[in-house]
Amino acid sequence: MARHEGKCSNCGKTHYSPRQSDIVVCDCWEHCPMCGAEMTPYAPDLALNTYGFDDRRDLAVLMVCALHFPMFFSTRKPVEVVCT
Repeated sequence: MARHEGKCSNCGKTHYSPRQSDIVVCDCWEHCPMCGAEMTPYAPDLALNTYGFDDRRDLAVLMVCALHFPMFFSTRKPVEVVCT
């Protein structure tokens, strides 16, 4: 059986799939770049519409690592890897 591989552009990890052109989501965005621990999803203490600047109401923080002081807030998003 053929094995197709793809490399994550963010962390360099190689992912394998039995099908060509299959899309795999790398899990590197869920780990803290400072200590390597698994981060937890960030839940803000205020409503999302209170955040923003110049009429923009988006919140870029997705994950948080509470093992640091101050806490590390990550804006990294999932990376799709195409296996060729």
